[in-house]
Amino acid sequence: MVDYKQILRLRAEGVSQRGIADALGCSRNTVAAVFTAADSAGVGFGQVADLGADEVRTLLLPEPAKPDSDRAAPDFEYVHRELGRPSVTLLVLWNEYVAKCRATGEVPYQYSFFNEQYRRWVKSTGASMRIQRSPGESVEVDWAGDPMVFADPLTGELRQAWVFVAALSYSAYSYVEALPDMTLGSWIDAHVHAFEHFGVSAGSSSRTTCVPGCPGRTGTSRR
Repeated sequence: MVDYKQILRLRAEGVSQRGIADALGCSRNTVAAVFTAADSAGVGFGQVADLGADEVRTLLLPEPAKPDSDRAAPDFEYVHRELGRPSVTLLVLWNEYVAKCRATGEVPYQYSFFNEQYRRWVKSTGASMRIQRSPGESVEVDWAGDPMVFADPLTGELRQAWVFVAALSYSAYSYVEALPDMTLGSWIDAHVHAFEHFGVSAGSSSRTTCVPGCPGRTGTSRR
């Protein structure tokens, strides 16, 4: 769970939102939300220095009031954790929640209210919102970190290779290929090979979005 007090401390020290997100291992959206909440409340680190982390969290982004209802409360920590797994969606988890309620004789929330409450939980805890995907909708692509080094099997000479990774966003089913460089030609070849591996027909349309100024660095391809 993100420590809002530490966000305010780093802000007071002049650290950027990106730097705070990297230091605390949270999303920039979470840092921005804390900045906005602190500005609205007129609160800085000096005002919360003597408070505990939980007190600062409650001060800035209090949890939504629990509805006065006899319906079963979902376990959103479990929901959020499961959404990080391939092929798991809010609808799947809501059906699981409903089945559990019926087994225990409790009354479940409707799907729309379940979604609304989950989004409120995400905002109040500072968790990163999971992006919902559909099967076959998109492929996430990138060069994977530093180049690998291998020995040429014929000459024994050490060579470098750059690793291209493509993963279906919904299932995380992946394709990996080592290439001699990170040129545009290698980038295009890797896409062609990945689509062939995933079974995309030659007539299918695709679109790749790359980081501006960094051809072949990061992107999402859609069939």
